[in-house]
Amino acid sequence: MTEAALVSLVCTPTTYRRSDTSGVRWLDRDADYELAGSIWPSEMPLLRCGWEDAHAAGYRYCALLEEDRVVSIAAEWRYSDTAWETAAVRTLASCRRRGYGKRVVAFVTSHILASGRIATCHTASDNVAMIRAACSVGYVLQEEKGNL
Repeated sequence: MTEAALVSLVCTPTTYRRSDTSGVRWLDRDADYELAGSIWPSEMPLLRCGWEDAHAAGYRYCALLEEDRVVSIAAEWRYSDTAWETAAVRTLASCRRRGYGKRVVAFVTSHILASGRIATCHTASDNVAMIRAACSVGYVLQEEKGNL
């Protein structure tokens, strides 16, 4: 089986469209480890060392909670001085098609832009849900012309 190509998306203050982010909050690195683990894929459970390594590498996570459970999660990855990534977006299978992924993407993107950075996102070309969520808040497909 062939892997899907990777697509690059970019959002700037000019293209960004405000969206509902109600119910989304930043996860605390220490206090919310178990909460974050509740949405991690069972084939790759979240380990404390992986959580710590991700934060040390510049990741910061947010989540949409309903009745004290995570229904959607996303990360902000601070990988450069000029651009930060919206990454690790996941929504519980039972909660998909309700706009929850869009909310966490909008939350992270808004923070990236408010911090004066360009917001980027990379995903598989066949990840239609992620591409739609990103485009709905103002990301545009970027032609690969090198790094930002």
